[in-house]
Amino acid sequence: MIRVLHLLDDIRVGGITKGLPEHLRHLSDGFAHRVESVNTAFALSGPIDADMVVIHFTVSWAKLPFMLSLRARLGRRPLIVAEHSYTEMYEKLRVPVRARFRTMLRISLGLADHVVAVSRAQGTWLRDAKIVRSNRLTAIPQGRDLSALRGILPPVAHTGPLRLGAYGRFVDQKGFDILIEAMRLVPADVATLDIAGYGEDRDALIAAAADLDHVRIGGPIAGPAEFLASVDAIAIPSRWEAFGLVGAEARAAARPVVATAVDGLVEQIQPEWGALCRPKDPMALAAAIRSLAGRDLAAMGEAGRRSVQPEFGRTIAGWYAVLHAMAAKLPKTQTARWGAAA
Repeated sequence: MIRVLHLLDDIRVGGITKGLPEHLRHLSDGFAHRVESVNTAFALSGPIDADMVVIHFTVSWAKLPFMLSLRARLGRRPLIVAEHSYTEMYEKLRVPVRARFRTMLRISLGLADHVVAVSRAQGTWLRDAKIVRSNRLTAIPQGRDLSALRGILPPVAHTGPLRLGAYGRFVDQKGFDILIEAMRLVPADVATLDIAGYGEDRDALIAAAADLDHVRIGGPIAGPAEFLASVDAIAIPSRWEAFGLVGAEARAAARPVVATAVDGLVEQIQPEWGALCRPKDPMALAAAIRSLAGRDLAAMGEAGRRSVQPEFGRTIAGWYAVLHAMAAKLPKTQTARWGAAA
């Protein structure tokens, strides 16, 4: 049995912590997984009791000493980095000195035997920017087991405005401020908006929507099912998004999606079940919302639900391929020991 150690440095609720345990349950054939939370300000203490390590935290200059120490202690044992955070649009919007940023990525990701991107768009950027070589890079879209959402009925035709929903962390990345500005351009008899979530921008969002009677800002949700069932469609106005788990959840729940055309969101949305618009553009987002209000939402929802069904299986198959490829690089003496132990 090959022992795989997965390292996180932030266990707050998010796409990684929600999805990782579920993925590992489906990756147990020949692999024993353990998840640990680490403080990357300090090197790991004690021996690394694992045959390979997967890093799930965001790399940075500050974390480079931890990465170097980990690489040295692993020796010939494989190190995999699952890159969940950085994207082409993140670089354009948030990186003041591109050369310095890419140098950090090349050094940090260069310590890994393999890098896994969570969308094809992210993988293409990492390759084209010459951050990671193609032979050390695999794009595995972040599929999830969303069967619990497939029992939600598609939206039904009703009188009154489109019931639009959005949910996630209240931070700049998610673009909820842009969505609120877009709703100023959407009459209340065309669409209403419910936003659910938590985060540092909560007060600012409440203030921005204070004069909009058709926009409501709620608190965090325990799970997406009840919220998704209460709306007709979902908006994802992100400024950048490596994958965009909300898009997959909405599709599984048969909810049409209107999203910004950034990073991993682009490959999730097709005209049959949603609409893409220019990022950071309230007018374009408002036009997409008005257009969505006049379409057959039930048919769109069913098309979106069909699109998401095979994705989780492809995710698991992709990860198995990477794990087996890394296992093949292990010293033969260790491989023989695992075979005997199994």
